[in-house]
Amino acid sequence: MYNIFAIATAYLLGSFPSAYVIGRILKRIDIRETGSGNVGGMNIYRAAGFLPGILTVLLDIGKGVLAVLLAVNWSEEPLVVFMAGLLVVLGHNYSVFLRFKGGKGLATGLGVFIALSPITIPFLLLAALCLTIVLRDTNTAFGASTLSIPLILYFQYQEAAWVLFSLAFAVIILIKHIQDFQAYRKGRRKII
Repeated sequence: MYNIFAIATAYLLGSFPSAYVIGRILKRIDIRETGSGNVGGMNIYRAAGFLPGILTVLLDIGKGVLAVLLAVNWSEEPLVVFMAGLLVVLGHNYSVFLRFKGGKGLATGLGVFIALSPITIPFLLLAALCLTIVLRDTNTAFGASTLSIPLILYFQYQEAAWVLFSLAFAVIILIKHIQDFQAYRKGRRKII
């Protein structure tokens, strides 16, 4: 019973639409109708400024951390903890409170890995920084950098469960970044 509760709680935590709520409270805007329409930290930052942006990112990271910590406390099964990590990101990306629309999951995913495997974070940020320099596009770089996580976790744990979890996580993030990748490709074609 606790396993199901941990997984359901993770999804509901992820579904809390931080950017939407902060946009409504602080700026009286609907973030879904502003800028890119994305319900995430970068869009609220661009639309409403630094304070709403940083609050959103901190809340989104906190959702990921809290979901994993609750799952660890409620269940001794690694599969349940991994599922909670994936479902909090899915909840953020496809919020039940916003008709299954949401953000791209990067900040919430960061929170998941802060709680699960903090050593992953510096390597992930380094990969994102290197890709940003090469690609000169932050959205594309941060989305693509999630592909480094399975490799990082393989070298750290050398266990199939960690690699499969991180591959599933990367796929969830990459799906939400498809438009960024397509926009980058179109832009690159124009330059060439």
